[in-house]
Amino acid sequence: MSSAPPNAPVIALAVTLAVQALASFSLAVPSVLAPAVAGEFGMQAQHVGWLVSIAYLSAMLGGLACGGFSRRYGPVRMSQFALLSLALAMVCCALTSGWLLLVAGVLIGIGYGIPNPTAADILSRHSPRERRGLFFSIKQTGVPAGVAITGVLMPLLLVLIDWRAALLLMACILLGVALLIGRARRTLDAPRDLSIHAPSASQASTGFRHTLRVNVWQPLRGVFANPALRRLGLVSLVFAFTQVVYLSFLVSALKLEHQMSLAAAAALLSASQVVSMLARVGWGYVSDRWVDPGRLLGLLGVGMSLSLIALAFVPVGASPALMLAVTVACAGTAVSWNGVFYADLVRQVPPGEVTRTTGATQFLTFLGGVTGGAGFVGLLSLTGSYSAGFIVVALLPLVTGLLTLRSARRARQASISGSS
Repeated sequence: MSSAPPNAPVIALAVTLAVQALASFSLAVPSVLAPAVAGEFGMQAQHVGWLVSIAYLSAMLGGLACGGFSRRYGPVRMSQFALLSLALAMVCCALTSGWLLLVAGVLIGIGYGIPNPTAADILSRHSPRERRGLFFSIKQTGVPAGVAITGVLMPLLLVLIDWRAALLLMACILLGVALLIGRARRTLDAPRDLSIHAPSASQASTGFRHTLRVNVWQPLRGVFANPALRRLGLVSLVFAFTQVVYLSFLVSALKLEHQMSLAAAAALLSASQVVSMLARVGWGYVSDRWVDPGRLLGLLGVGMSLSLIALAFVPVGASPALMLAVTVACAGTAVSWNGVFYADLVRQVPPGEVTRTTGATQFLTFLGGVTGGAGFVGLLSLTGSYSAGFIVVALLPLVTGLLTLRSARRARQASISGSS
């Protein structure tokens, strides 16, 4: 870090923010397009939940495997690979084939699972230590920024060009950015570990078990053996579950239950995400200055529960102002916790283990994404109502938030007793 140029923090933030935004954009594209194009695949709009679950399952494994590849090839190169995977996913979606849609889900997951571990590596080395929470929160604004761009851009493109052409255009943009960020490799990447090699042909029979042990079980065991990391991992699982439900099904709920147009529903999603971007930065600043991150995560859990319940009880035909207020409240909590989470996570591990530990903790985060998409489809089958499903889901962050607040209070009391 000492040999890095003075502008390295800015470059690091720009690269990680761009990759995160494009990954989130790509993950949100199927959910925004589903009400309009699901019929061409012989599916209903709500079945997009299965695609989201496939993507998160792939992201879980991709994030875990990222550590070794990042040490050998560098986090910037791996970020380029993520964007390439996302570009190929857009092409697969454009070909209107059921089995290629499954391939697209896997590719989206690979592209979505890589940015967090690589960004944790880059920012832990290049962001100022005293402003780390703020840097991670700004980087995490790429999630709502990507969703907001999707909500505005995709309906606009559908008016101007065919949806398949719009997806191919997005693939070209992803490839262009992948080439552009390659110029930052010399500035941002640490010296590569060339001792890490791919398995030889003679190791093929044991390669899968070795990969599971080294890249899955060992990192996960390390997370569960550490109380602070275990708490963060389980909190992220529940919060990610809630976040995926909100992001994946809001547009369909507004269109199908509230009889809103696709453009209006997507615009509400985009507007709420703009507020979420500001909220992420704000929560990061608060966690650096005033409120313990553990306590803040607990408060956000309670807040996202109350907001989701409010969304469920908004009557059909409610005023645009009320709908905007409720969706903004959901986005300001359910989609704004991530920066505080990652900043707190980085504080718990040594620098050399950041990518590996982030990938392991992210495994639990994305497990919430997998179960969120598929689980809400199941709730819709049982209840027949998006609103009823939202109420059931809201119970999870409520309980988790209250338990997290209790843990934070006990830790604070133990700290006071120890100092006295």
